Amino acid sequence: MLDHLILTVDYTREWEQAMEQLPALLKLLGTRKITLTYVLQTHKRLHPDDTEGSATERLRRIGEHLKSSPGIETAIHVAEGFVAQEVLALARKLSADGVVACNRSHRAAKELFFGNTALNLARMTKVPLLIIPVQDEPPAAEEEILLATDGSKASFNAQAVFEKLMANQRTGRVVWAHSEEPEQSDEATEQRINELAERHPNVHRNILTGRPVDQILQTIHDTRPLLTIMGKRGSTPIQEIMIGSTTEHVAAGSPYPVLMIP
Repeated sequence: MLDHLILTVDYTREWEQAMEQLPALLKLLGTRKITLTYVLQTHKRLHPDDTEGSATERLRRIGEHLKSSPGIETAIHVAEGFVAQEVLALARKLSADGVVACNRSHRAAKELFFGNTALNLARMTKVPLLIIPVQDEPPAAEEEILLATDGSKASFNAQAVFEKLMANQRTGRVVWAHSEEPEQSDEATEQRINELAERHPNVHRNILTGRPVDQILQTIHDTRPLLTIMGKRGSTPIQEIMIGSTTEHVAAGSPYPVLMIP
């Protein structure tokens, strides 16, 4: 499904810890190729060994490790500039199916990851973005896939990805959290969720009332899914620079991986 992914690399122990979750996710998403990329941030003071040659060698070693997973091909790329811009430019150039990034911010109980590479990617990406947090809670309870929806058109593509995964007889869960004041579109959303569950008997439904971010994060903490899938709003420059969408809040606060689908 996501055949070729761009993996953003840094050299911290936290990144290595987060990437321990990667093999299971690559298998789930049907990934066959990973392009590992490191961006030399020349606008910042560089460490003496932060050179193209050093970065290339480090990426090569990481790639060799990843190739130990059956069916995974790797390539490496070193760039200079701003991380999010360079990573997304590479994704466009290679026609990659998505990007993978690490998020550390939830460990400090932050609700938003301001200034974080993952946030910049979340705001700017037009391809699927897999955000893997540093795991400081028990691992996923089971290989359940969670679809978190707000009923908007932005969630339709996310639902399509979720249903492809459900076709493999995996266990899934749909959570829809809406405000206490019913909206006109709520009835249509509930009907769409019911129809999805009818098509896939292995899908559970959680229809909740309350602040969507709180309800979705609570469901994630309770069910400990292998992956949460959400739609990403925003395709205009103004929408791209806005901070604070439900998806961004959930991706920032989730202790388990989140896949954002534009």
